[in-house]
Amino acid sequence: MKYEVIRGCVIDRVARSQGDVVEIVEDVNALLGMGRIIPASEPKIKVDRSVGLKNSVEQPKRRGRGAK
Repeated sequence: MKYEVIRGCVIDRVARSQGDVVEIVEDVNALLGMGRIIPASEPKIKVDRSVGLKNSVEQPKRRGRGAK
């Protein structure tokens, strides 16, 4: 299983820094208990939800400044 390093530590005799994603088999419970690693999540697929794109059906209504 893949884990993300949240604090710098040594894993399998290699120094790891914050943000590294590593695959660990041994000493997982010890590192999780110390708060050094967390299970890595799959990257989420970003969905473009913006309004007013060229391929969008509806254009946004513009609210201008009112007349004085």
